[in-house]
Amino acid sequence: MKKQLGNLARVLVSVGILAYLFTGIFRKEAAEHVPNLDTLSWGERLAKIWSIGPRALADVFQQVQPLWFIMAIACVGIVMVCGVVRWQWILRVQGLHLPLKSVFTINFIGLFFNSFMLGATGGDVMKAWYVARETHHKKAEAVATVIVDRVIGLLVLFVIALVMMLAFWHRVYDDARLRTFTVFTLVFVLSTVTITALSFWKGLADKLPGLRALLERLPKYETMRRMVEACRVYASHPVVLGKTAAITVAVHGFSMLAIVCIGKGLGLTSASVTDYFLYLPIVNSISAIPITISGFGVREGMYVTMFSRVGVPGAAALALSLLGYFANLFWSLVGAPFYIMHRNELPPADDIEREE
Repeated sequence: MKKQLGNLARVLVSVGILAYLFTGIFRKEAAEHVPNLDTLSWGERLAKIWSIGPRALADVFQQVQPLWFIMAIACVGIVMVCGVVRWQWILRVQGLHLPLKSVFTINFIGLFFNSFMLGATGGDVMKAWYVARETHHKKAEAVATVIVDRVIGLLVLFVIALVMMLAFWHRVYDDARLRTFTVFTLVFVLSTVTITALSFWKGLADKLPGLRALLERLPKYETMRRMVEACRVYASHPVVLGKTAAITVAVHGFSMLAIVCIGKGLGLTSASVTDYFLYLPIVNSISAIPITISGFGVREGMYVTMFSRVGVPGAAALALSLLGYFANLFWSLVGAPFYIMHRNELPPADDIEREE
């Protein structure tokens, strides 16, 4: 029940943020066509905003050149393939030797769930469940691979954001919000590295008085212990960690390149390639925080906020974000037939949720 209420709250937050964001952008568009907009009653003003604004956004969508959008979809496709390869490397460290075809199938089923399912059973849970099923139910090890895959992806993203902000420190220094985010990013990276190092420190729980007894009272302690032990295995595989970090840089690079292609297709000349590679790691980092479903609202708001700094109109920045989402959505749909073919192998949803 708590999970359902949590998901409902996230949906409501997403809808609220999107409604507020769209209304603000559409209001600017409506003000250009209705000079006396502020003198109208609240109902009339809202009617004008939501009749003129969507047409302006539709006009921006119609400007995108198909070839550029196809190139963006291709870039996202490369991201997906790199993600599959990365996860297979991570699986092998745990002795989970799945064929590339199986890893590809499971990864896309997880992608489908992450994009379309609003319930408590997320894509990562489904990936772990399928891997455990394929490898004689090594549940803790399967979950560990998903966690490590996520942590590496997020940590590398924040490092890229930090490097870009340091490379263009003069622009960051002149912007109070970017300065604040730089501090936040640095704290996150240092905290993640510290927590990871402590988790790899075998016997730490026994060195601190009472910590082991406290941990043993936690629900499913044994499963958590096995997961931590499984994560520690990666400390002895620095080559694999280096390879996964390198391919993750490529993942984020092609992901950002997809947005550059969409921007080119929309004819956004005011934003340079440098602007994209400075702002997008920041946008993606904030969007990765699980505030709303699939980052909806937060992501769009960040696009409008960041790209307005280089003269991109609100409607165009909003279209840039939505088209980027649609490019990812295209590949999420690839997971649909895989899910349909394998859904009979799934246990009841309640059983999966109890195993989380």
